[in-house]
Amino acid sequence: MPTHPTAFVDESWLQQRGSPGAYLMAAVIIDHDDVPAAETAASAAAGIHDGYHSSVLYHRGHVGTIETMLDVVAEHAGWSVVSAQVPLNAGTRDLPPPSPQHARAQLEGQREHARQVSLERLLRYLNSQRVRDVYLESRASPVEWQQARNVGSRLPHTDRNDIRAYRRLLDQGAISHRMRLIHVDGRNDPGLWMADSVAWSAGRAIRADEPQWWNRIADVATVLEATTGAELHLNERGAAPPEGERDPHNLSQSAQAMSSPTVYSASPEPHHAGAILQSLVAQADQARTPASDHLTREVLGYVLHIAERVEQLSKTVDQMLPRAAGTSDATPNQAAAPRPRPDLHDDAQPATQPDIAE
Repeated sequence: MPTHPTAFVDESWLQQRGSPGAYLMAAVIIDHDDVPAAETAASAAAGIHDGYHSSVLYHRGHVGTIETMLDVVAEHAGWSVVSAQVPLNAGTRDLPPPSPQHARAQLEGQREHARQVSLERLLRYLNSQRVRDVYLESRASPVEWQQARNVGSRLPHTDRNDIRAYRRLLDQGAISHRMRLIHVDGRNDPGLWMADSVAWSAGRAIRADEPQWWNRIADVATVLEATTGAELHLNERGAAPPEGERDPHNLSQSAQAMSSPTVYSASPEPHHAGAILQSLVAQADQARTPASDHLTREVLGYVLHIAERVEQLSKTVDQMLPRAAGTSDATPNQAAAPRPRPDLHDDAQPATQPDIAE
């Protein structure tokens, strides 16, 4: 009996003052029969660390652990996909500016909107890959889970928006009713550790122009624009991958300028978008542009090109045509005699014509 792949999903996001921001939801797709071996390899990659979280490991200097986890993804995952909402507030930018007391609520609303758009795109893609079980890290705390159990609820309130997005796609027929969305505790799930490393590597590229970690899995990964599903491309320029463990605080000056202890959280500190994030925003904006606008730009480009060719051809023809008779003996510096205008001379009498008496 054929089996279906399983997907493990985690998120990352960048929302800082002065930056367009981004929301990323990453999935690692593994054949059902290969899940035990992949989870065993992920547990071995995490080593003696208490659980696994890429951003924490990075700032503690355990870069080698992250690299090993990414290598596990490259070896065991059939494919990885990142659903990216860039800029983070795409679709909500036309809202009026909030008052200071409501600014935080609007930021959280933008992030939640981006999450649901990204999740829906990801579920559509996973459905196309015949994935049946989708394990998504729960955002609820242990206390929230206990409170949900106390009132007889199967799911904490924090995760209900995810279920609404999932059911919306079911109602639309966009995904199979055989697909299950399962919220789990990511601290103890090796499958989610792999998804965490993928989300972190993509996030590190767009946040700090450091694509070297993403490049470890780039051959088996795809980035999709969350709204349209168009494929986006991360810029692969960047420093060479570091070797082994290192302290992230002992970086080059250029790397220090891009590094920060707050990786994917709202921050009052200004953050200017790097080249990779700017490129992704431009690609995403182009993908979201209506097809009619694309066609209009293409037609105008063709018209401009034709006009330029016609002008060049006209100049070439003028140079090839022979000069008018009677001008061959004229010196190069001799100006051509002005030709009289008929409208000024048709009714005029010649100056030498004699008067005729009646």
